[in-house]
Amino acid sequence: MKRYYAQKLISAVFVLFIIITLNFFLPRMMFDDPAQPYYAGVPEDAYALRQEIREANGFNDPLIVQYGAYLGRLFTLNFGTSYIYKEPVFQVMFSRIPWSLVITLTSMVVSVIVGILIGAYVGKRREMTADKVLLGFSTVTTAIPSFWLALVSIMLLAFIIPIFPYRGAMTPGYTLGFHTIPFLVVFLLFIAAAIALRIILRKSIFLFTVIPAGLLVALLVAVPPADVLDVLYHAALPLIVVIFGSCISYSLLVRNSMIAVTSEDYILTARAKGLPPRVVLYKHTFRNALLPLITNVGMSLSGLIGGSVLIEKIFSWPGMGQLLLEATNNGDYLLSQAILLLFAILTITFNLITDLVYHKFDPRVTRA
Repeated sequence: MKRYYAQKLISAVFVLFIIITLNFFLPRMMFDDPAQPYYAGVPEDAYALRQEIREANGFNDPLIVQYGAYLGRLFTLNFGTSYIYKEPVFQVMFSRIPWSLVITLTSMVVSVIVGILIGAYVGKRREMTADKVLLGFSTVTTAIPSFWLALVSIMLLAFIIPIFPYRGAMTPGYTLGFHTIPFLVVFLLFIAAAIALRIILRKSIFLFTVIPAGLLVALLVAVPPADVLDVLYHAALPLIVVIFGSCISYSLLVRNSMIAVTSEDYILTARAKGLPPRVVLYKHTFRNALLPLITNVGMSLSGLIGGSVLIEKIFSWPGMGQLLLEATNNGDYLLSQAILLLFAILTITFNLITDLVYHKFDPRVTRA
């Protein structure tokens, strides 16, 4: 088992190194001159000023020297200064993360819980009305693009029937209050509780459920109630759009897993032994049916910080997806580099955690 963990860890480190290298070179391939975005407002004939800009940002150094300086800055979390916002990149990024979490974390927690309940209920009632309804909804969500559903929801619920606002995260003039210490205290308590439950009950599922829920609760505690209500009011429409598709997806996943597991030999053996139907259902069928869900949720966790570029753009939501789009469109490659690197680290980390947890649930996973 230790060899399996070591192989996964080494593989993750190698992939991260490749991504860090590509993250340095690819943005520079977007422009003939990597200093081009920094010349905004500088006349073409102002050669001396342009040379000062190049020198100040290290663009005159050989590429290998720039790459070495880039690696050095990563270890100190110095991502440079965003030339759009005139602030440190690190500060700009982390001012947007809570906004992405409002949409992604809330939608994921609700979708997973509701999806498990619906999927388990329908999985026991194959070919019945509930099953047919779920399959019908899954066909609809597959055929309808999320951006179309978002636009229709805006038209219906923001213009024709003006129930919700159609854009923004808060009412104009509001300033979001955020208390850092209560946030950290509550979040760390939930992390400790998740670890304790994992150790006491030996159920790794708590790491995937309690920690995201704790992050959501910590955000609610750290923000004043009036601000929370205002943000939730503005987040209602994007949440409806995201939860609708995700909930159906998780429900269908659990339903299909339940049906697949019921035909396994160990389920037939459990029934042949005369075990009560409830024990067969919850201890054997349902537990093993959740294995594909673990992989799916683990992959989704990596997108918590990233948000959704499409949804955030349509609803003018100031999250990380919107920030990445702004950085890319304006050529602020220092900011886009940092955002993409953060996404890559989160994806690799959660994929690694998912592999290790899945291996604990299903020892049949190869160790090669």
